[in-house]
Amino acid sequence: MARPVPEWHALSAADVARAFSLDPARGLSDEEVADARASYGANELGGSSPLRLARVIARLLSSPLSLVLIAVGAAAVFLAAWVDVAVIAVVLLVNVLVGTIQEGRARHVFETLATSQRHDAVVLRNGIRQVIPAREIVPGDVLIIEGGKAIAADARLIAAADLAVNEAALTGEWIAVHKQVDPVRPHASISEQDDMVWSGTTAVAGFGTAIVVATGKATALGHTAAHLHDDDAESTLQQSVSNLARILMICVGVAVCAITAIGLAQGIPFASIILTGIALGVAVMPEGLPAAVTIVLAVGVETILKHGGLVRNLNAAETLGSTTYIITDKTGTLTTGQMSLAGLYSVRGMAKQDTSLDGGDNHALLAKAILASDAFVVEHDGELAVEGRPIERALVMAGLRAGIAQQELFASGHARRGFLQFEASRRYAVSRNETERGDEWIFTGSPEILLAASSRVLAMDGARELEPAVREKFEAVQRRESAHGNRFIGIATATAPREGGFPDGVRLGTELPQLTFVGMIAFADTVRPDAAAEIASAQAAGLRVIMATGDYAETARIVARAVGIDAGSVVSGPEAEALDDAKLLAVLRGGAIFARVLPEQKLRMVRVLRDAGETVAMTGDGVNDAPALVSADIGIAIGSGTDVAKEAADIVLLGDSFSVIPAAIEEGRRIGDNLRKIVGYLLSTSFSELFIIAASLVAHAALPLLPTQILWANVIQEGIMTFPFAFEPAERDVMRRTPRKAGEEMVLTSSLKKLIVFTAIMTGLVVLCLYAILAWLGTALPEIRTVLFVALTLDSLLYVFAFKDLHRPIWRIDFRSNRLIVLAAGTNFLILMASLTLPPLRSLLTLAPLTIVDLALLVLLACANLATIETAKALFFRNETAHARTPAPAAALAQGQ
Repeated sequence: MARPVPEWHALSAADVARAFSLDPARGLSDEEVADARASYGANELGGSSPLRLARVIARLLSSPLSLVLIAVGAAAVFLAAWVDVAVIAVVLLVNVLVGTIQEGRARHVFETLATSQRHDAVVLRNGIRQVIPAREIVPGDVLIIEGGKAIAADARLIAAADLAVNEAALTGEWIAVHKQVDPVRPHASISEQDDMVWSGTTAVAGFGTAIVVATGKATALGHTAAHLHDDDAESTLQQSVSNLARILMICVGVAVCAITAIGLAQGIPFASIILTGIALGVAVMPEGLPAAVTIVLAVGVETILKHGGLVRNLNAAETLGSTTYIITDKTGTLTTGQMSLAGLYSVRGMAKQDTSLDGGDNHALLAKAILASDAFVVEHDGELAVEGRPIERALVMAGLRAGIAQQELFASGHARRGFLQFEASRRYAVSRNETERGDEWIFTGSPEILLAASSRVLAMDGARELEPAVREKFEAVQRRESAHGNRFIGIATATAPREGGFPDGVRLGTELPQLTFVGMIAFADTVRPDAAAEIASAQAAGLRVIMATGDYAETARIVARAVGIDAGSVVSGPEAEALDDAKLLAVLRGGAIFARVLPEQKLRMVRVLRDAGETVAMTGDGVNDAPALVSADIGIAIGSGTDVAKEAADIVLLGDSFSVIPAAIEEGRRIGDNLRKIVGYLLSTSFSELFIIAASLVAHAALPLLPTQILWANVIQEGIMTFPFAFEPAERDVMRRTPRKAGEEMVLTSSLKKLIVFTAIMTGLVVLCLYAILAWLGTALPEIRTVLFVALTLDSLLYVFAFKDLHRPIWRIDFRSNRLIVLAAGTNFLILMASLTLPPLRSLLTLAPLTIVDLALLVLLACANLATIETAKALFFRNETAHARTPAPAAALAQGQ
């Protein structure tokens, strides 16, 4: 009998610790962790079900195409058309084989992506804080919770300071729940258990410690996921392609019924016309398209991953190619994010003109900053490393070099009793620490915010009144050093009440107590070496890049100039807020840089641009960036940012670099191109056959192709050719085209429709002319059908090379760039030769030997049809090619032209 699970929320924190024989101040030992892992396993929900061959085959056989083939086979059995039965059996086998290979490849890629989405957690083990993969958490672990971080297991809180958690993943309620540590009544619902935190939720503010009580499938999220797991969710593009297939099925059904009716009226044998009609339906229906979409998207997101971008939402891969505006942050994206301490500025230090660690009160200034930092030291493979955001890491690392260790400060009378993480909306963080004289609040963040709230300053003779001249000196230093690209944080303190948490005014940034200003710390951050080239690449692709940073105007201007962003004007957040939507849109299109911007102001920028019909990508890293990331067409989270931002984003920049964004946009355009090539290739060849059959029936001529020949040519030979298009590299000029307009059809574009119709009709007319010539020459019908069968097969082989690049003529295409297409074409040619020379296959397909005249006519026909598709490419894709040769000037882009 299963042991009942305790109601952890109803037990006191001490009782929970006793249940796990745990000292919360030390956490588990290595031996206890090993025992718990052996008992409970990994902290995982189980993921998607494994790829089972029988399951895949069953799904492929239940697809519309397979069902039609099975129906055709049943009709052939009923009509005793055993040759057709054999061909249909082979066709089904090949279709299932190709589908299984495609699904296996796609599943492998998506599993690779899933393992890349690794979450980390902070735990206390052996008395030391450690960063571990979330899957390694075990029941009994002491979990450290900070605002902005995801919660990786169900846990009972034992300490909480202004901790608020978003539990929408479980309850659907987006309002953050404030947490506390007192026991809750037995049998309370999840939404009432405010002394518990849950796997899959996210801390949005505050600080806490909790004992893990459930992991993996035993968590509340695990129980929910067991009922809600869905392996077969489709992206928007996959759904639209499925809809296209259904529409085509209706259209083809009508056409096939009409052809069958005409054939029967003309006295064509019932069995022959029925099988021909159904075979045409199978041939025209691009039912392999949904599988092709899956593999194209899978290969695309895998390529983006190799560039350092993790695609969390397949819809983003589809939208990337149409991006017109990128709103990007500065720190860590355009700069390296590897902050280094550039100077310490205390009153005494500035008086001695010494910004080093030894100058005046600079040592005490750095110690205060380290006490208020949320970075911490961990050990990886015997080496020390610092975890945290760039500035926080720089502080702790500078302290280590100076002999100031954070843990030693905590242990020597400055223990942290509460923490309020930095948020852009209030522009400061607060740590509550013990001191000899009582608790103290240490504020770190925006110098101007903290200076404005300070009435006193730490000076040579202790704390004294902050005089205007001293205030001006701090501000002058900040202006001067910011002009060189340095960033600043200020440090201030206040006496904390003995009881209670942070007041609402402090938490929300609306009201601060009277502070004592301790000083400022400067940080240097260099521009990424590749940033300028990547910005130029994005601009050449027709994208407008806007910098929106919380940093100072001068710092933003210097970085913008260094990377090639138009630095003509710098607009502050308050100035942007004062503009109406029309004026803000004009400023956005005019090339401004935005400094001292708040997350809600970024959100408004996104909405204004989207309302104007633009497709917007936006980067963000903070808790409050989440609404703007969700609102943008493509939300891009910084890899070093908060888990809240990553959960809200469509793409995560694993290395933080802006260079990933142009690479991802190029990949998005490649995805769109390759899907268009697949659709154009399938429909051009299939509709030409439909046109030929329909025209021959209207002309009261004999059927030019037999059902077995139609099935073989389309499903066996053309089916092999769609898979290699997924690996077709980006066309040379793909990043010099105008972005696709919002709402414009991505796959079946106007140009592609024209190409399909033109190619199908012209190819059909050429083949019909050949049919007429051969009939006029008195050629036997089996030989005519053989010539037409070979002609259509050769067309499919040549078309694949022509469709390799829709914007360049075939004689300028490098066939070596995708060896899979060459291999597939070679395989198809060998199959064709086998069908013409091997007696069993030749008999199966009812093919006749070809003469020298036939071969000569086939060569002429192939050249004519190749000229047809090249003409179509030149006619309907000329405008895109012309733009690629002449990218829009930056001035025109700035005006939105």
